[in-house]
Amino acid sequence: MKVLICCESEIILQVTGMALEAAGHQVALEREPHALLAHVQGAAALLVDAGRARQAPALLRDRGFAGRSLLVGEGAQEELARAAAELTLDGAVASPATDDFAQRFTAAVGARRRVLIVDDSEIVARLLQEELEAKGFEIHYAPDAEKATSIILKRQTRPDLILLDVNMPKVDGGQFCRFVKKNERFRSIKVLFCSGEDKEKVQRLVAECGADGFLSKGELLGKWIAENAG
Repeated sequence: MKVLICCESEIILQVTGMALEAAGHQVALEREPHALLAHVQGAAALLVDAGRARQAPALLRDRGFAGRSLLVGEGAQEELARAAAELTLDGAVASPATDDFAQRFTAAVGARRRVLIVDDSEIVARLLQEELEAKGFEIHYAPDAEKATSIILKRQTRPDLILLDVNMPKVDGGQFCRFVKKNERFRSIKVLFCSGEDKEKVQRLVAECGADGFLSKGELLGKWIAENAG
């Protein structure tokens, strides 16, 4: 995994980097956020101290970074987690005072992933939400592209994945997908169409809009009926 690390403390910077390199990760170490811009491509995580926690994630996400942003520092894990929540980061990991730092880092990166469901059908949205929440995902819902845009604009609600209906009022799924994929801030968010349309038609739309794939609403509803009927 490629990891970006940005800390004012040279000691924390170097010790954290060495611990992750020893665990097989590729690391880029810098004391200033702008110096990490050249390393954004392919990065899956950012470790940042409190002094850089507001500037660094925003700066890197504007350049396409879509990984997890974690607060790193000295102190108790519980205190760091509270500070990370206040800073709207994705989690926290105490600096490597013990040998299990690499494992704690991996657990923090693998924490709950965020999914945005965009569908004007509340029934379909609820079915998706129930299934995904049972698997540990954090779910947000938008009935249209306007509400979805307001969600992805906010760092604290920006998703890792969008499940997107094709046929919606005002702005359809294809238009919204193009907006996401053409915007440098959002383009790394994965987009899957969720549609009851003909499979070949949706596959063409996936290719045209730069989406990452699609799910069949028919298969989703069929599965629900099979599991709950009788």
